[in-house]
Amino acid sequence: MLHSKALQAFIAVAEELHFGNAARRLHMSQPPLSQQIRRFEEDVGTPLFVRNTRSVSLTPAGVVLLKKAKQLVSDGQAALVATQRRAAGNSGHLTIGFTSTAAYQLLPKLLAGYHACLPDITFTLKEDLSANLITLLADDRIDLALLRRPAAVSHEALVFTCVSREAMYVAMPHEHPYAQLESIAPQLLHGIPFIGFSADSALYFRERIQSIFTHFQIQPHIVHESVMPTLLSLVEAGMGLALVPESASSLRPVGLRFLPLNDDNKNVAAIDLYCAQRRDDDNPALNAAAAILGRVD
Repeated sequence: MLHSKALQAFIAVAEELHFGNAARRLHMSQPPLSQQIRRFEEDVGTPLFVRNTRSVSLTPAGVVLLKKAKQLVSDGQAALVATQRRAAGNSGHLTIGFTSTAAYQLLPKLLAGYHACLPDITFTLKEDLSANLITLLADDRIDLALLRRPAAVSHEALVFTCVSREAMYVAMPHEHPYAQLESIAPQLLHGIPFIGFSADSALYFRERIQSIFTHFQIQPHIVHESVMPTLLSLVEAGMGLALVPESASSLRPVGLRFLPLNDDNKNVAAIDLYCAQRRDDDNPALNAAAAILGRVD
């Protein structure tokens, strides 16, 4: 087995072609270096140098070994650097799960942040429903999830950090009578045609909207249930109004009008987005996520 110190000694002598110069380069005396090279040749099983009183030269075997030895040392140093960068979280791979609404603002923010400060981190992205992302995360099939957190869904092995809070806005066609207002009083929604969120595909939003209805003691007339962006298409078609995250306005900036819902409490009509990861995950590449995304206390 070729040891690192022996390879370094061989490379020094092979490049200097002078034992005295090589010894000084290695910060050692010449006799131990000569002994080390002789043992190295015995380990290799063939002479590597032609020596005489006036010069040192490489044998054909020595020429071949010098090229391979340099590559081996270079690969070893690269492996060490890569290992240190991985241990520090400066490189590696993350599989990130996200809901469709996280893709509007939070996912781009996370990816841009990693690209700016840790460009050697690579990613696999997976869009899915929040409940499915929780299962994938718990099963170690993704490393991080940007998701909504329905009240009915929890998992002891996971840590949820609220990283975004935004208001719910009322989406409506430009020609709707309410479109001329600056904001919408909750009571104006009572009894009007309304597009709700599907329980199967958007449980969090369905729960939050029902909570808003209950708080303000209103009950719109639900004419259809869907998910975004289809939900916004139904609103644009004039089938009803809808409560959606403020960030969803970027999906239909021209076709619809988005107005804030009056909320004296400021939290009743707010929705949260979480960054979730496994409690026992020690992947150092995850450490930057919290700093990039910030935190809502």
